[in-house]
Amino acid sequence: MNSNTQTRCGTHLSMNDSTTGILRPITSLATARYGKLLSIYSYHAVIPPASLTAPSSLGIQTEWKSYPHPEGQLYFHRRLPNYDVVTEANIHRQETEDRVSGCLKSIDDRILQQQIKVPPSSELYIELDESPFACAYYFVNHDTRRIFWLEQTSTELLDMGTIVSDSHLDTALQRLYWVHVEFFPMHMAAEVSPQVVDALIGVMSHGAADRLTSRSSTFPYTAEKCNQLLQLLSLQRGRTLDGHTLCFVARLWGAIENQRFMTYYGQEHAQLDRLQIMTPEEDMDHEWVKTIANLALWGIPDRYLLELRDLFANEQVFVDQWQVFMTGCISEWHTAVVWAFPVITATILSCLLSRASVSSALPSILSASGSLATGSILLLKHHGLEDATASFAARYLRAAKSRSIGMLPSAIVFSLPKGLYLWSIVFMVAHFLLLASHVVGGFAMFGGACFLILLVWAALYVTSPDEYDQNSILSKILCRWHSIQGDSLGAGPPV
Repeated sequence: MNSNTQTRCGTHLSMNDSTTGILRPITSLATARYGKLLSIYSYHAVIPPASLTAPSSLGIQTEWKSYPHPEGQLYFHRRLPNYDVVTEANIHRQETEDRVSGCLKSIDDRILQQQIKVPPSSELYIELDESPFACAYYFVNHDTRRIFWLEQTSTELLDMGTIVSDSHLDTALQRLYWVHVEFFPMHMAAEVSPQVVDALIGVMSHGAADRLTSRSSTFPYTAEKCNQLLQLLSLQRGRTLDGHTLCFVARLWGAIENQRFMTYYGQEHAQLDRLQIMTPEEDMDHEWVKTIANLALWGIPDRYLLELRDLFANEQVFVDQWQVFMTGCISEWHTAVVWAFPVITATILSCLLSRASVSSALPSILSASGSLATGSILLLKHHGLEDATASFAARYLRAAKSRSIGMLPSAIVFSLPKGLYLWSIVFMVAHFLLLASHVVGGFAMFGGACFLILLVWAALYVTSPDEYDQNSILSKILCRWHSIQGDSLGAGPPV
């Protein structure tokens, strides 16, 4: 995206004046703020006596004013006749200031040549590129709370996502505006109306209520987190904003506008439910893989596949849902690993008996060992992921999703510890029954096997499948059995 943008802008400007610089449009999310290659040089200094200590002269002889962001990043602000300018480039260095001045000249030349009317409440952001004659930029309009550029560009080039209407694009531009305000709040806090806090309190209050009354709310924050944020916002209600307050207020507005963009807020077809699919999904290829996997692993992949699809519906991830899902996965894998040890131990000890057959014990040992191995690997690979952020979870699920079979590979892998453990139990029971047949005879062994089958059937029959996963193979079998029984009971003699 960046290379295409550089090529278009560079070609346009080089025809006018190659020395004025190349302007590259970016968004407030595409800056190098959190991706800089840091190289800090520290040294010792001589400290003069207190009476001789004077304030630093840096910035005194320049029109730029410096501000530390609440996170610590230093940035610079300057008022020009037609607009304001902010940058994170270190203006204290003369070479850097000269490069920024060159970029400002390029922008002013562009405005003059194309006779562009910049709104009076505009603010320019400049980021220096590696090339000495290139810089990235964008403008924000504080009146309309939008971000804009001097040339025609596209949502694809700026990596803003696809839109469905002009108003949907406005939501995206407003989200980028609040990201800019979050990054540069200190010089403009007094100019922002305190009403943004009142409006935010109303939105957060509704979001908390929506989360409390709906299990599939699309609001990005949980009810508990909303209450915590509302307490912070209530402390600032009616007060003049300072830079620190404006920073976190802008961050919250940015998150809300981002969620509104993703859920088509204010559009003809808005997403009203977290599980509502807004774009048609492609049919999964290789259905036979899913069928075989469910037969081999007791229908567990079907359950995981359904949960993963709901978790990543519309390629959105809600962090609380991710935490619940991953916590459940880790608990299930840990249980399978713990209970695989007794199966292996009991099966190996049974082989020490005189009439025991090692070949009949081998399937149980291998299944339990497979459960132990896969469960341990999954636990190691996913350690700590139950506390991951929504953005990390989205990247994880996007990388795990196959183009042809979707989330099925992950569903199968996640099912291995429990599925193999269940097989180890089946093989271990069969091994014990075979061992008992050498002692009490085949008829007694057959009776014992029938008794065990009856116990399993009774447990499954009493446990209604309506209370559990409807997609598992056992649930489908029991549902079919109940329907057969209902038909037979309902069929009486003709009247």
